[in-house]
Amino acid sequence: MTSTARGVLQTDCRYIIERGMLGAGPPNAATWPESRTRTGLVMGSVQSGKTASMFGVTALALDRGIDIVVLLAGTRLSLWRQTYERMVEQLDAGEDGVAKVRRRLLCPTPDVVLSGVPTTLDSTYRLPSAQVRRKLSQRQPLIVVAMKQTDHLYALGRELRQSVFSEVARLDRAVHMLVLDDEADDGSVLDAVVEQSRGPLSPTLKQVPRAIADLWEPRSSGAPDNLFATYVGYTATPQANLLQEDHNPLAPRDFVISLRTPLDVGQPADPSNLDALRSSTFPEPNGIDSYYTGGEVYYDRGTGAGLCRELSGQADNDLADSIRAFLVAGAIRLHWASATDPTVMGPRSIRGVDFLLRDDVRAASPPTHSMLLHPSADIGAHFAAAEDVLVWAGVPDRSTARNLIESGNALLPHSLVAKMRGEEPLWEAWIDHYRSSSSAIATEFNVMNPRPIPDWPTVLHILETEVIPGTRVSVVNSDPGAEDRPEYKPVFDETTRRWRAATDLSTIFVSGNVMARGLTLEGMTTALFRRNSANPVADTQMQMQRWFGYRGEYIELCRMFATRQQIDLFGAYHDVDEALREGIAAKMAGAAPSPAVLHGMGFLATGKIASIGRVPLCPSAKPFVTIINDGQQPDPNAQLVAEVFSGPSSDVTVGRTVRGRALDRTLSLSEAADLLGILSFDSYAPGDESRLAELWQQVQARVDATLPLPAGTQFYQAPSPVDGTPSEPRFECPYAIAAYLRLWEACLTRAVRGLFVTGVPSGRWAMADLRAKVLHQPRFSVGIRYGDGDRITGGPLAGLGFDIRATQKGLNAQGNLDTTWGTNDPNAGPLDYRGDEFFDYYHRGEALPATAGTTSWRPQGAHGQILFYINKRPGQPHPVVAVGVCIPAGGPEQFAATRAGSLIAA
Repeated sequence: MTSTARGVLQTDCRYIIERGMLGAGPPNAATWPESRTRTGLVMGSVQSGKTASMFGVTALALDRGIDIVVLLAGTRLSLWRQTYERMVEQLDAGEDGVAKVRRRLLCPTPDVVLSGVPTTLDSTYRLPSAQVRRKLSQRQPLIVVAMKQTDHLYALGRELRQSVFSEVARLDRAVHMLVLDDEADDGSVLDAVVEQSRGPLSPTLKQVPRAIADLWEPRSSGAPDNLFATYVGYTATPQANLLQEDHNPLAPRDFVISLRTPLDVGQPADPSNLDALRSSTFPEPNGIDSYYTGGEVYYDRGTGAGLCRELSGQADNDLADSIRAFLVAGAIRLHWASATDPTVMGPRSIRGVDFLLRDDVRAASPPTHSMLLHPSADIGAHFAAAEDVLVWAGVPDRSTARNLIESGNALLPHSLVAKMRGEEPLWEAWIDHYRSSSSAIATEFNVMNPRPIPDWPTVLHILETEVIPGTRVSVVNSDPGAEDRPEYKPVFDETTRRWRAATDLSTIFVSGNVMARGLTLEGMTTALFRRNSANPVADTQMQMQRWFGYRGEYIELCRMFATRQQIDLFGAYHDVDEALREGIAAKMAGAAPSPAVLHGMGFLATGKIASIGRVPLCPSAKPFVTIINDGQQPDPNAQLVAEVFSGPSSDVTVGRTVRGRALDRTLSLSEAADLLGILSFDSYAPGDESRLAELWQQVQARVDATLPLPAGTQFYQAPSPVDGTPSEPRFECPYAIAAYLRLWEACLTRAVRGLFVTGVPSGRWAMADLRAKVLHQPRFSVGIRYGDGDRITGGPLAGLGFDIRATQKGLNAQGNLDTTWGTNDPNAGPLDYRGDEFFDYYHRGEALPATAGTTSWRPQGAHGQILFYINKRPGQPHPVVAVGVCIPAGGPEQFAATRAGSLIAA
């Protein structure tokens, strides 16, 4: 890590301690919740350094005198051991001995976790009472690294009750437990909807969240009154955590925090001000070699470099092309390493060589080089795909390939060299691809001296002598015949007492869900992603993107092969992910509302929560406001319409029949919003305290974070009731439509995350051409549609200089209109009237759009329409105003996820 990155890490860790763990002050019954528990969430990025943050928070917590730290390290043995190894190396560093034993009590001990010797779980998590008593009395911490699996958690819980809680109760002070849950969306989420009909002892209830909560508040016996707990969930995909019901024990009730990653843009970190403005990235002056290469690089700024490569649809050709890309990239990387240090060996040469010291083998090892082939979730498909790789490379048959895989020594055969010689143009083409990428990356990220791509003869020699014969194929999944996890560390041979190089210096990994959660692929350059889903969900597929990480040193050589649909989905996932991150950052820095979790146009935010709603921003392509005043008193909206039509207007005549009147001028987005926003209704005043108002506040906070809005800007401006309770907010009301039009105008100069383009499949607003958006922004025609009722002879509408015939739309039991736009005649001829949705087209003398007669959007760049109806039923004292609006395609849209199913009335 650079000094800048370490500074940001420390600042973020301090924020988690000060605003999260100690946000209510030191443990104290007067300031803490009655439960003596605080719960929160930290959002990181996929393979961005969440573990470093966890260790940093642990270190600062230990400095602040924390008594007990529990690290929940994944739901699989491989993840548990990986985190434990990192913790021992990075947090509990130093030589084993008396000094280390005296400063903390570590559970389990390294020999239990890393030796591989079978042991009972009760022995694994043993905490001797005498040692616990001594440590707590001396203010020395207990540190536990537990696997997030029910048997492990229950074993740890038993040990805490038997050996720790009694010692805690003896103390005359508060004892603070910090529980850090890695991958908190994996196994730690409760779905109340799924479980609401099941009894408390039902075996089908999800046990992991309950077992975690039992660590500090056992359901059976309770905890000491002086035990206080802070639970912090860490995840890159917090959608389900944020959507779960608040009463679930691990729901983030007290704080939500977002970590930052290094790039060339963003707000610099300010260690002196924890509440300073934040962004998802921070400027890293060290350059691209130290950047986090996530969705921003792959799907946005790196698109010109061709980092994402669309599959051809020919499975064999796509497999071959991805392997060629990987192997050629490996040869280039080895060339770069050898140019810097001639003593570096290749992956073939270093095999079988013994070294006296571990540092020697590390110095001689080539850069780790990995590829991921993700065929599907099916374990059997992983072995078949690995066989495909070996058979393509020249292994005679599948049986031989399978035996090689299961032996753990499935090296690419020498016959691949001859195969390459027979198709050199296909391999050499990757030299040109990588040169093009290098140039595009240098331009986009201001790289002064891009790394030179060697010529084909140089790469060919390295491929023949080192990369092809030194590359192996490995299946990593839960099958007993597969490998547990990648091995990137030098291996010590107990027989020879010497060191050998790591196993996976150049490896093609075939895997599925195991790789989609926590396990790190070092040196990954190439991914072939064949998996697809009929019902994609963002959080699951975000976790599968193991090509993210710190790959700036060779990003021009990275490739992700997938279908165009999948690439578009990944880009959209990134967009809503950034929107959530920006919302969290705004909340951390000020008084912004809690962030919204978003679905996409073609995917859900999460599949871990049942019955979540999908709430758009845009009311629809042609919303009609059915709210109307009762006509017993003069309608103030009639005065508003009269003022609007005091300017020049003209009749709208179709087939010799006057259908209404239209203004001769059109309104801008903001003028249309102001017109709709000033309408008022006696029975409808939702105010600014509703969940719909909060949704608009969330959107506005993101827009403001992208580029500050003018002071006083308020998208949603619903009136509050003079007295009584606010009305239930409705979606198709003038204030929601006005808010949408204000949002549209604000977005013309802002590439806002999490917004899509209406009427454009997979269209992301953040990637739209804003200059084109400005040129094609809609203007709104304003009209009055005449009806078959009486002429309006009194009030402000009677003196406009033209006669208005009232409509006679009926009312429902709630006093709202029971009809909207009226009939639509898709077969109308040139002199016939097709329908009110096209009233303004007749006024302008334009041909009707191709979508006439359907519910589709008006074309991008078309006019919008605001059409008023002056409604007066027989016996009604005063006419009242109704309004319908037509909105063209091309505007911004989002889809908020809500566990309540809906934010608004039907």
